[in-house]
Amino acid sequence: MNIRDTIWHKWLRRPYKLAAIQAGQGQKTVVLLHGVGASGAVWQSLIAQLDPKEWRVIAPDLLGFGESPKPQWPDYAVLTHANAVVALLKRLGVKGQVTILGHSMGTLIATHIAATYPKRVKRLVLYEPPLYADDPEFRAHMRRREYYFALYEFIAGHPQLAFTQAQRLWRIAKRLLGLHLSEEEWTPFERSLRNTIMRQTAYSELHNIHVPTDIVHGRFDLVVTRKDLRRMYKQNHKITWHTVSDFHGISARSARYLAALLNGRRAVRHKRHTKKEPPK
Repeated sequence: MNIRDTIWHKWLRRPYKLAAIQAGQGQKTVVLLHGVGASGAVWQSLIAQLDPKEWRVIAPDLLGFGESPKPQWPDYAVLTHANAVVALLKRLGVKGQVTILGHSMGTLIATHIAATYPKRVKRLVLYEPPLYADDPEFRAHMRRREYYFALYEFIAGHPQLAFTQAQRLWRIAKRLLGLHLSEEEWTPFERSLRNTIMRQTAYSELHNIHVPTDIVHGRFDLVVTRKDLRRMYKQNHKITWHTVSDFHGISARSARYLAALLNGRRAVRHKRHTKKEPPK
């Protein structure tokens, strides 16, 4: 670490400058936040479907990934990631409210930004959020949380397997999570996994979120658990639930779905079933 990094970033806590894909010149701004071990490039299929005259798109490479800096000293907690994204928006001169769409770990960062700066966020779209509650009231969710955390601990504790491809379990995990890691990205990945995903703040933040929020789950997603989530947040009427028939990742199908959702062309609200009153 050079002296500038030590003074400017480590001591003074100034965020690093993130690389970002930018597209469009529209009046509406959408910020796309990718998942752990990925980059802003995963959004290309979605960006291609957004009208550049209507939308301004900003898809950063989160700190530690893609073309962004990869310092080895930060904790890579949600606050670290969120501060870097907010600093990027200021640097790009983004004014007014924005829509933030996150995928996987990006949903946790998006939620923290919306909870911290609610006046800057017009809408929150969370695609396949890895929400893990530590709440004894929901025992089935807690059991699944333990299974996922055991897998994450295995991954985080075996960096040598990421590059030797020595274990079938690691190859499966990479395919499920959509990982594309270089050796330089291992520390950001491992710390993001532990400090942003496993020590997340989004579960509690979403209970009190005042920003209109869409949560979209992949019907065949094997990476995140959906058990009990709707019951957990049933009191927050700012949250709308959706389901798309997809796995964990941004495929052409999910990109079309998300584009339609952003453009308001699809009525996909989860309907609450109520008993009809008998005719009098």
